[in-house]
Amino acid sequence: MHVISRKIAAKSFPWKTRTPVPMSYYVARACTCSVMKTAWYSARFRGVVLVGRGSKIRVHRKAHVSLGPKSVLAIGIGHDAPVGTVLRLLPRSNLRVNGRVQISRDCNIALDYDATLTIGAETIFNEGCSVSCYSDSTIGSGCAISWGVRILDSDIHKLLRDGETSPRDPSPHAPIHIGKDCWIGANAVVLKGTQLGDGSVVAAGAVVASKVPPTSLVAGVPARVVRENVTWAL
Repeated sequence: MHVISRKIAAKSFPWKTRTPVPMSYYVARACTCSVMKTAWYSARFRGVVLVGRGSKIRVHRKAHVSLGPKSVLAIGIGHDAPVGTVLRLLPRSNLRVNGRVQISRDCNIALDYDATLTIGAETIFNEGCSVSCYSDSTIGSGCAISWGVRILDSDIHKLLRDGETSPRDPSPHAPIHIGKDCWIGANAVVLKGTQLGDGSVVAAGAVVASKVPPTSLVAGVPARVVRENVTWAL
């Protein structure tokens, strides 16, 4: 089994990473994957899907996972959390992956009926992240989603005033758009209707529910721009 895992890992990561982490790290992590689940879901989704031990994938037969050319979807790989990752897609939902995406252990990714979530290349979800998608949301390429981040494009419940829906908020759902090369700090919350410009940074613990200009740093509850023209690097 260990030899088979190494062969899968070697074929799954044939190109260079944009991060300073050596490729041997990813190969070692891939060796801890479940061979049976990796083979099954790679065949089912017609691409490379690495599934860590203890992770659960619940994709309805009427849901769809689309893997772009040279894409790798790593689920429950990385970090040493005792709990695996859960990926759940309800009927008619769509998960689109363009490039290599890593979802670390103890994450929860859920797509509701008719929802679509698009994730760009080289984006990583760190341990304990949660994404709940109810509409058509996008996470760009090269994004770093830190520990404990919550991304939610719905209020789930409607807010009523005098027993009626507020005219300012007729729908509990609104798409989230996260641009490329964004960094979302630990335990931040990204709510419905948020638009993060390319290269923007969200401080740890911030709650974002508005439009953020590119290359801006936002912090606070609710999040406000505290610095402009920022850049970040690993």
